[in-house]
Amino acid sequence: MRIRALLLAGLMLTSSCTTADGTEKAAGPASPTAPPGGPANPRIMNCANRNASFPEERDGPVETGPDDLVVEPLIISGLRTWADADPIGHGHDGRYKVGVVLRAGKTATLSIPAEYHDAAGLLYSDAVQDARTPAEADHAITFTACPDHDTVFPGYLFVPRRQHVPLVVRPEGGTATREVISFFAGRSTTRP
Repeated sequence: MRIRALLLAGLMLTSSCTTADGTEKAAGPASPTAPPGGPANPRIMNCANRNASFPEERDGPVETGPDDLVVEPLIISGLRTWADADPIGHGHDGRYKVGVVLRAGKTATLSIPAEYHDAAGLLYSDAVQDARTPAEADHAITFTACPDHDTVFPGYLFVPRRQHVPLVVRPEGGTATREVISFFAGRSTTRP
């Protein structure tokens, strides 16, 4: 009797996986949404979940200079100086401290193109702070500033070796801008 029940259960499972003509049914999507932190489902960082606050943020808008990566409304101060800098002054083990600043009340997505996911990652969320490789880090984050002041999001860019990496910034409702950044790899006229 037990064997008959097992055979019947096996037949029922087999029949549920095939169509009437005996061909296999197409598998549906494994999950309804992509995992967070990738281009299809950017991780969300906002005023409430950034894990820090800075009283000086309320002193007025952040001023920018020629060494800053500025793709309004997103600012990364001093990032353009890294081409010729010593990485020791910015972090260790390929993790370099970088504050992303967003203009008051604005939203923008920072991402790394897919072909660079093994080379670079974004470490701004608690969920990926222990990533061992850039591939385990986030590669797309949507930042939304506090409504009444420019907002700093502290975190790390995870780039374990000296190289040029493109960063893509897409302001909410705007066009994406691709900026190639030298991570301690010198200045280059060729762009990835």
